[in-house]
Amino acid sequence: MDFLDLAIIYLACGAPFAVQYSFRLKDRSRFEKIAKCVLAGLAWPIFAFFFVFDAVKRLGRPAPVQCETRLLIDDIRQDLENSVDLSGRPDAAFEFRRTVLRWAELAIARRQPTSSPATAGIWDISEHSRPDVASKAYIHREKRVLDAHFAAARKDLLDLAGSLQNNAEFRLRAIKAARSLKDEVSARALTEIESTGSSLTTAAQH
Repeated sequence: MDFLDLAIIYLACGAPFAVQYSFRLKDRSRFEKIAKCVLAGLAWPIFAFFFVFDAVKRLGRPAPVQCETRLLIDDIRQDLENSVDLSGRPDAAFEFRRTVLRWAELAIARRQPTSSPATAGIWDISEHSRPDVASKAYIHREKRVLDAHFAAARKDLLDLAGSLQNNAEFRLRAIKAARSLKDEVSARALTEIESTGSSLTTAAQH
């Protein structure tokens, strides 16, 4: 392998860095963009070092909130699913997962802030006479809709638990899940269930 072969291999390794760097320079002049891309292609070992350094730094960062939320929901679904036997019943398994996931996702959604600067901006753009009032009214409406959906999801979960009254393990795991989601109403309803078959839905209303 001679010097020319090494040069070709070196430049081939640098080409991806030059292309990637070019996407960062959309607002620069053509000459500046070309010059910096050539520099990135020639000095690619330096850029590779910084890429690796940045990747290592990211490994130590906490997971984004969205990832943590998704993991919590999946853990709840898996934990509850492990307490029941759904083998050979695909329809029942689908309905079980739908009920649990809907309840968990809406429980978390209710805990999120309902105010949003973007919402107020919409009314500003539309030249509403009272954008602040319109924004608050819209947020209030959305919260009421979310609460209604969550109430229905909670009822479905309690009805599901009612159909599994003889499964104490499911009830205990559901109580643990409700508390981790800060849904104390469901936790109390599940806790107050008696072995004689009292209505879960009725318990939720007390």
